[in-house]
Amino acid sequence: MKIKDTLAKFYRKIKLAIYKNMFRKSDKQEEEISSSEYFCLQCIYLMDKPTISQFANFMEISAPNATYKVKQLIKKGYITKEKSKKDKREFVIVPTQKFFDYIKNREDTLTINDMKNGMSEQEQAKLDAIMKILNETNA
Repeated sequence: MKIKDTLAKFYRKIKLAIYKNMFRKSDKQEEEISSSEYFCLQCIYLMDKPTISQFANFMEISAPNATYKVKQLIKKGYITKEKSKKDKREFVIVPTQKFFDYIKNREDTLTINDMKNGMSEQEQAKLDAIMKILNETNA
């Protein structure tokens, strides 16, 4: 199997784990969020403290729609707005501890942990080195 096929298979496995967990029910009813909200939370987290306009542009939605989504997630306690350190006139969107608690046992960490259980420490070190190279590569 070529490396391209191997990476594509791994990528699909991670994506499926994330999507599966988007629909998994929480133990606490008040923490329930829609799959759309979960996806927005993931994007906000991965964008690393975006402004609302950056979030809207990335999601390719209108600024009012992005503002509405952000307000709903703030109301539910998953994100907050903070003044930007770069530009005091702007606010950035920041995940709260509630967000991190919510995703703690969700998403790809389950798949990664399952994979690690079948690997020796030496294999884990090799995989870590490969992943570092991939993370440094411009894609």
